[in-house]
Formats: sequence, structure tokens, C-alpha cells
Amino acid sequence: MHLPTAFPTPRAQAWLGAMLAMAAAVACAPSAWASLGGSTSTALRDGAWKSQARVAAGTDSGAWVTDTLVLTPGQVLVHEYSGADGRIFAVSWSGPTVPDLQGLYARYFPAYVAWRQTHPSLSLDAPVEVRSSSIVAYLGGHMRAFSGSAYVPALVPAGVDLARLDVTP
Repeated sequence: MHLPTAFPTPRAQAWLGAMLAMAAAVACAPSAWASLGGSTSTALRDGAWKSQARVAAGTDSGAWVTDTLVLTPGQVLVHEYSGADGRIFAVSWSGPTVPDLQGLYARYFPAYVAWRQTHPSLSLDAPVEVRSSSIVAYLGGHMRAFSGSAYVPALVPAGVDLARLDVTP
């Protein structure tokens, strides 16, 4: 009678250790974008950014914002909108997956979670809309085609039209 060898074998243990180390490295890697309320300089420093441009964002000539476009490792395009002070007041994104919302919403993530807990969705595939005093967010889509946006009402510069930035108000 042949007894099976003990599992995991040394080779399986080495493979499992390598996979766990890789997963930990990915999980602990810094975000490739800045976050709401933060500065765009974070995204520009880590080398993952694609482009940066000033765009007209309102009906008057003085409403200009900076749009920093970042491509995340998960192939999600993130637009970071910042005002003259350099603080990110809104983000929009689209891609095959939902980005790390905790990293993207940063200090506003707890308000997002609290609102979601007190306003449960009726359907798992319904779009999500959050409207709290500290963050307004939208996300929707389906497998391999997700999109969303969020903004901090208190940080939106005067004269900026969020609809012109494709940020769902």
C-alpha cells in the first residue's frame, strides 16, 4: 500500500511562499494616483501618469482646472481634477475593473461607506449613487466596463461646472 506524501511538498511550499510574497507586494504598493483632497504631485512623482492639461471647466473664462490623467496598473484611466490651489476636488474613472476606492477617496472613504450602509441598494447590479455632505459619488457598469466619479462639494472651485468634466453631480 502506497501512502501519499505529505502536503504541501517542499516545491509546493516554495511556490506558495512566492505567490504570497507577490500578493503582499502588490497589496502594499502605493497607489498610482493621488486622492480626493490630496495633491496631484503624488501621481506625478510615482511615474504612472499619462498626461496633464488645463481645461475650461465653467461658463466663465476664469474657471480653469488641471486634469491629470493617470493609467493605473489595473488599466483604469483616472482623471484627477484640481483647482488653482493644486488640491484634487474631483475624480472620474473608467476601466475593466473598479479602482481602489479606499485609496482614491482617502479621508472621504469613511463617509462613503457610512452612506452606503444607511442606504442599501435594492439590486446588486444597480448603479451606486452616494450623496452626503462630504462626498458625492457615482459608480456603475458591468464586467470589464466600469466607470465612476466623485467630488468633494466643499473643495469645488467657484464657477466650475462638474458636468463639463464628466463628473456626475
